[in-house]
Amino acid sequence: MNVRPLVLLGLAILASAAAAQDRGFQRMTTTDGTRLDYRLVAPPEKQARYPVLLALPPGSQTVGMVDWGWKNYYLNEALRRGWVVVSPIAPGGRLFVQGAEKYLPELLAEVARTYPPEGEKFHLAGVSNGGLSSFRIAILHPELFHSLAVLPGWPAPADVERLDRLEEVQVRMWAGERENPSWLGLMRQAESRLQALEADVELVVLPGEGHTLGSLFGGEALFEFLESARSTSVH
Repeated sequence: MNVRPLVLLGLAILASAAAAQDRGFQRMTTTDGTRLDYRLVAPPEKQARYPVLLALPPGSQTVGMVDWGWKNYYLNEALRRGWVVVSPIAPGGRLFVQGAEKYLPELLAEVARTYPPEGEKFHLAGVSNGGLSSFRIAILHPELFHSLAVLPGWPAPADVERLDRLEEVQVRMWAGERENPSWLGLMRQAESRLQALEADVELVVLPGEGHTLGSLFGGEALFEFLESARSTSVH
């Protein structure tokens, strides 16, 4: 019996199932009439509760930056592990650390209507400017999040004195040893402040890496942390 066609058919079915889980770009309108576009991946099966990650993009937080983060950190592991991931585009070029963060609770409420999050809270991750944005929204709304991961990122000066609001949020930070010294210093400072508060925090400095953390591409290390945070927060 020639099994090769069966194997190819099976691979095609798997590929089709994986592709069906990436829902592409969605659109919502906020209460003040702002259009907010976001990319979404979700399991096809209906569930009572889902692990849900808000992923804030780097740089200018445009569609290209959403796609860059999607490809390098989120999509493969989200599909494999059955996570919901939502990654928004900064509306009108206004970053999620420059005022557009006010729309994120509305976005999460919109997503939760279809995908209710486990423990009624979300997980949060951000890359570079997305890391700064992640600290901002977590500090503004710690009640929304189980965990915070930045790759890299640090709290903006306006947020440093409010790190006590993250005492109940699990925090992981990754940075390259060749990172800009000011960035790395601010991340070390955030770790020290959170440690003094007895928060669950760790800064991982990756040998040989710079600002772009290529050794974390694929998202396995990130999702291992997220799964750990998920298990301790839900059970």
